[in-house]
Amino acid sequence: MVFAAATDIYGFGKLKRLRIILVIVFIISLIIVFFLGRFFASRALNPISDIMSQVDAIGVSNLDARVLEGNGKDELARLGQTFNNMLERIEIAFKTQKNFIANASHELRTPLTVITGQLEVILMNARKNEEYRKTIISVLEDIKNLNQISNRLLLLAQASSEFPEADFTLVRIDDVLWQARKEIMKRHDNYRVHVNFSDSIDDERTLTVKGNELLLKTALSNLMDNACKYSENHTSEVYIHNENSQVVMNFSDKGRGIPEEEMPMIFQPFYRASNAVDVKGHGIGLSLVEKIMVLHKGQISVESEIMNGTDFILFLPVNT
Repeated sequence: MVFAAATDIYGFGKLKRLRIILVIVFIISLIIVFFLGRFFASRALNPISDIMSQVDAIGVSNLDARVLEGNGKDELARLGQTFNNMLERIEIAFKTQKNFIANASHELRTPLTVITGQLEVILMNARKNEEYRKTIISVLEDIKNLNQISNRLLLLAQASSEFPEADFTLVRIDDVLWQARKEIMKRHDNYRVHVNFSDSIDDERTLTVKGNELLLKTALSNLMDNACKYSENHTSEVYIHNENSQVVMNFSDKGRGIPEEEMPMIFQPFYRASNAVDVKGHGIGLSLVEKIMVLHKGQISVESEIMNGTDFILFLPVNT
């Protein structure tokens, strides 16, 4: 039996060099992977960084700006859309607050100035009791007018904001109409409102809508009040029927009408037609009605002819 042993010096040298090569390759690979990872991660996160930069650049002065939504298909596009939707809600809320402050300061300044002037004049010298009484009556009228303006401004601000549908209830529009009619005729003895229902309405469900009763009553009251106010006989005719799963209400008068060139502007807050400046009003009613209709997913249209009257037509979806 023969045993032979030897040292493979050449083989061990090869293994040693292989070990060194593997360590060097491993270190170089780690370095390459590290920098490549940083590069591709940076490339992948660049859109998010861009969105962050764009959001940071949006402030009070440019709330109308929006972030880029990319191709509109991937998750980053959805993130951009989410930011844009949030910015839109913030812009609406900010504009509502800004408009309310501007409108309130504009409308409240005049009656307050009148009240202040009357009181200052009456206090300048001693007056007779009758003069004091006349001044008090005048100031009382101005205060009532001021209170009415304040209520309408608050309703306008409420209708301009996002009103949660959770606060909506099922409302019988005919009940709201009768309540509005009663209030109008109670405030004005010389006003007349005639309500006409179509023969096709034979089910209360066709008169049921989903909404806020106070806002709906405000819209109907404003249209009745305008129709009576601008009619020579102070009468408003209201016609109700159903059409394509909607309640359609036509508020008609025989008044002076609205000039055709001014029709697109009548729903702007505080705008009044040129042929209506001699009639007492604030120019808030129609803009309030339009906002209430938008809030209830309804529509409003108008047809008018000079000296032949005006028709305001409301369309409200029936609750199904």
